[in-house]
Amino acid sequence: IADTDKAFDAIVYQYVDERSFDDEFVNAIAEGRSPDLVFLSSEDLVKHRAKLLPIPYDTISERDFKDSYIEAAELFMLAEGVYALPFAVDPLIMYWNRDILASNGIASAPDSWEVMLNAVLPNIIKRDTARNLLQSGVAFGEYRNVLHAKDMLLTLAMQSGSQLTYEDDRGYVVALDQTPGATSRPPMDAAVSFYTDFSNPTSQLYSWNRSQPTDQNAFVAEDLALYFGRASEAISIADKNPNLNFDVAPVPQGATATQKRVYGEVYGLAIPRAAANRQGAFNAARTISRNAVVFTNQLNLAPPQRSIINTGGETAIQQIVYRSALIARGWLDPDSSSSDVIFTEMIEGVTSGRVRAANAVDDAIRRLTSVY
Repeated sequence: IADTDKAFDAIVYQYVDERSFDDEFVNAIAEGRSPDLVFLSSEDLVKHRAKLLPIPYDTISERDFKDSYIEAAELFMLAEGVYALPFAVDPLIMYWNRDILASNGIASAPDSWEVMLNAVLPNIIKRDTARNLLQSGVAFGEYRNVLHAKDMLLTLAMQSGSQLTYEDDRGYVVALDQTPGATSRPPMDAAVSFYTDFSNPTSQLYSWNRSQPTDQNAFVAEDLALYFGRASEAISIADKNPNLNFDVAPVPQGATATQKRVYGEVYGLAIPRAAANRQGAFNAARTISRNAVVFTNQLNLAPPQRSIINTGGETAIQQIVYRSALIARGWLDPDSSSSDVIFTEMIEGVTSGRVRAANAVDDAIRRLTSVY
């Protein structure tokens, strides 16, 4: 962008490690040196909302925003206006080991949970007579050694109709277990029950346990057939094991699903309330957002613009990432560290047998509500 727009010559960029971003951001504002623009994850929107300047709807109308950006980006649209101009989407996708599947007579990745459960996993999961795992099919059931357990649980809940979290006149409503239509089982309850069954040694689906390494490491080591990770991980996975024969596919859906859903983290450009040059920040954010594809394609992310997503992507991986971004939805996480603790204890309460899934979900929702 700087090569074609000389206005960018005056912009000073500063990298801040994500682990220290919160402290750096708060301190900069307190010391009167607030940045004019920050890259913001949708997962940090609630936490930093009070520090951000919403762009009013008379500047960017709701109609223009929805016509320009895919639905995942609408997480940045709240009551007062648009809190960030969308830059990229990082959806959850399925990585699959082509050698493991082919060696077990399976030609392609499962496109539905039914196919995964009935045709893929029974041929892939290997256990000895004592039910010790020799080869894992999928890393579901635990939380601490599953890098994107929260993403996966939210995906399963959304596929069951969950409204996740939304805002109304009263504030944030934690609707993880609520769905607009009638269902046989509340969505988060169903998601937790399905997910935890894979770590139950007495289950036919038993495929993972707490003694395993992280799921990404197991996949890279060729000990795990299916790995559910972010699209942005494709480059690092290939770098960690250049000999790994893998491909990517969309996350499975229910065989009869009419509305497809997958979790996706959205990144945007937000203007702090304390910014000294608000108009300059808005102009820069608008230009960067419009040119997002220059960056996203290099990082295996999806651009948020409908017009670009409609092109379908150029490479084999891009095509999957673009398709996944189109059905992706994010979550208004109150605070990722706090929600991680709550989700961990929810899952481990069920896997330990201390509590039933429905009660664990109810407790998690109560605790999450108190964090907002």
